[in-house]
Amino acid sequence: MNNHQNAIFHQITNFLKTPLALLGVDLKNFQFNKICHFANHPYLCKGLLIK
Repeated sequence: MNNHQNAIFHQITNFLKTPLALLGVDLKNFQFNKICHFANHPYLCKGLLIK
């Protein structure tokens, strides 16, 4: 992952921490990277670039 993808990944992770914590899901044990496999394909993320 490049720096931009890492930033998006951390923003998504931070956004999900509270609701998942309320549901009793521990992100450290959650295979989040498998769900966000699209991050390895930049051509799918062209519309997601934040300026």
